[in-house]
Amino acid sequence: MATKAKHRKKSKAGSKVTFRPATDDMEADNIGGEEDEVPAADGGEDRGKKEGEEEEFNLDEADYAMLAAMNDCNEIVDGGKKGAIDDLEEGELEKFIIKLGLRAYAGLQVVPDEPEDAEADGGEGASEEVPAKGADEETDAQQEVNPEEKPKAKKPKKPKEKKKANVNVFEFQQRATLLIRPGGKWFDLDYAAEDAGGEQDAALVAQYKALAQQLYEADVALYKSKKILQKGANSNWMKTVVSSGVLADRMAAMTVLIQDAPVHTLEHVENLVAMVKKKGSRRMGLMALDTLRELLLSDLLPEARKLRPFAQRPFDLLEEKASGNRDSRDRRLVLWYFEHRLRHHVAEFVAALDEVAHDTVAATKAKALATAHELLCGRPEQERALLGQVVNKLGDPEYKTAAKAAHLLEALLRRHPNMKAVVVGEVERLMFRANVCAKAQYYAVCFLSQVMLSHGEAALAAKLVAVYFSFFRACVKKKDVESKMLSALLSGVNRAYPYAGAADAAVREQLDTLFRVVHLVRFNTAVQALMLLLQVMDSQQSVSDRYYTALYR
Repeated sequence: MATKAKHRKKSKAGSKVTFRPATDDMEADNIGGEEDEVPAADGGEDRGKKEGEEEEFNLDEADYAMLAAMNDCNEIVDGGKKGAIDDLEEGELEKFIIKLGLRAYAGLQVVPDEPEDAEADGGEGASEEVPAKGADEETDAQQEVNPEEKPKAKKPKKPKEKKKANVNVFEFQQRATLLIRPGGKWFDLDYAAEDAGGEQDAALVAQYKALAQQLYEADVALYKSKKILQKGANSNWMKTVVSSGVLADRMAAMTVLIQDAPVHTLEHVENLVAMVKKKGSRRMGLMALDTLRELLLSDLLPEARKLRPFAQRPFDLLEEKASGNRDSRDRRLVLWYFEHRLRHHVAEFVAALDEVAHDTVAATKAKALATAHELLCGRPEQERALLGQVVNKLGDPEYKTAAKAAHLLEALLRRHPNMKAVVVGEVERLMFRANVCAKAQYYAVCFLSQVMLSHGEAALAAKLVAVYFSFFRACVKKKDVESKMLSALLSGVNRAYPYAGAADAAVREQLDTLFRVVHLVRFNTAVQALMLLLQVMDSQQSVSDRYYTALYR
């Protein structure tokens, strides 16, 4: 406004054009004679007023030109003067619209325009037809008649869209990038160790398992396609060697591929397990055995936990843990499914290892026994099955294999002292197994007598004393007092008795039997029996004359 005022002031200061209406001129002509009779003073005042009025109607040159154009009789057509340079010819605008092709989109209008007469005439008819229509047809009719009410009509449909979203949770989506990137340890990921607190719904687990299988297979296929497109001498050599190479090179190539991306190369693990299980090729089986052992200890098995099956995952909290992120959820599913399959292959490998341990060649049995011991010491996966294999070798017909099994069990307890109760329980089951040979029982007793105990393991010591005396009574009943078993039993009782606080009653029950044994067995066995009797009587602070008599004899 300020700029306009300044402009008007400047225009007043410049050239001005006086505008006088035509009516004033006509009145001046009609009453021209009367003006002569008016006094000079009055005439002076009237002239002063007219000059003031003329000053009020002063216009700029631009305003005057605009007003002057109002009287122009030229015809204005299509927004300009007819015959001007920028005038549109007849049909030119229609040709331009046809050239743009706008009429092709005329049928795509969502809400067609309706004439006002239809709204006016359809008052009573519409009211009569409304009850006959369904709820959906009524809403559609309202949308057509009143386009402005369209957002209001869509509001009831929002819950349906949410239901569709919930149904599509298990929908598979193909991705252009890998969900699990190669490199690093797969079990170091944060969500790899997630476990369910309770039982999961079987139907929910089945749906997620089907989706996880699709995601895993798609991720593996994508990894293979990218590996094929990858150029380089190393990748080409790997492809050639794995398919058709000498045995040593095939093992090396599979080891490298599994170490690079264990999640995407589980098929090579399956191939190695098949080689171990294959009969008729001992050399290939042993090489595959060594390769799998190294891979399980270094790259495939976590050190602090066991592998979990797919059903023990928190599927009821999966969407919440993923925070609504589909990629994060799918990564969990892929990793959990991989761990489930890896657990299955490891179980197959342990079962194949047991078959190799029953080979007729001693070197093959020793290799299988050493592999089971390393896996048992290094990782907790399948520890019960591996422990059973090592303990069973205490009854091997060959002395070297049985002695090696006892030595490996002692090394296991030195490395993992907390496994003493588990190992003793497994050995006890072997000793009381039906149809077990006496040699296996003897090696088992020799091993138990070598177990190192402490004062904090009174329950374990009492259990050992009970096992020893149960076999001691059996030997006396069989009158097999000259055997090595009796000496091993007495040696084991001497070792365990000082740490077994509740074993006095069991030993007192066998005092008479021990005194009789002293007079019947060999010197070494008699010494073991006298040592046990001295410990028992010394703890009761009552060494009887019967003991000294047996000692002097």
